[in-house]
Amino acid sequence: RQTVLYGASSGINAEYGHEKKRYNELLFMIDTCQAGSMVLPIKSPNIIGVGSSTVGQDSLSHHGDHEIGVYVIDRWTYYTLDYLEKVRPNSQAKLKELFRVYSTADIRSTPQYSNLNLFTSRPVDKILITDFFGSVRQTVLYGEGSVEDAPLREGSVEEALRRLSVDGSDDKLILVPENLDFVSQLPF
Repeated sequence: RQTVLYGASSGINAEYGHEKKRYNELLFMIDTCQAGSMVLPIKSPNIIGVGSSTVGQDSLSHHGDHEIGVYVIDRWTYYTLDYLEKVRPNSQAKLKELFRVYSTADIRSTPQYSNLNLFTSRPVDKILITDFFGSVRQTVLYGEGSVEDAPLREGSVEEALRRLSVDGSDDKLILVPENLDFVSQLPF
């Protein structure tokens, strides 16, 4: 079964999400031909919508893969990723700085934005890129082999996890493998 998202449905879905309190702030980015038709209907508060092209414009490809004979990335996405790959988790870069990357000469279309006046939770020019793209999360990685076979590691992590259980009692022991590591990762 195929589902198609139309411009009107992006506004309706945003309104539903707002009514049901499903978000605090939302950044909606879309790269497609006539992307403006997807962001202009958004009238709900605290959503920033940005599309790669206005209504009536195409969103053009950046480059193709000659071996397989297809285009692999659109221009707007290419320049977005090029910028975001340089952003570090402690960056103070503002979201509006990302929007300045969208030169019509480079992307060969005109980006379309939702009504930024509806973003009322804080000033738009104060929003950090890392508020949406660069959060650092602690992730538990397990090495080769099963968790059950890994020896326990002594220390505060094991002790903290020992107190946790599904049913709320303190009598279950959660095994922590010895090769437990924490890493920082970007969520994209």
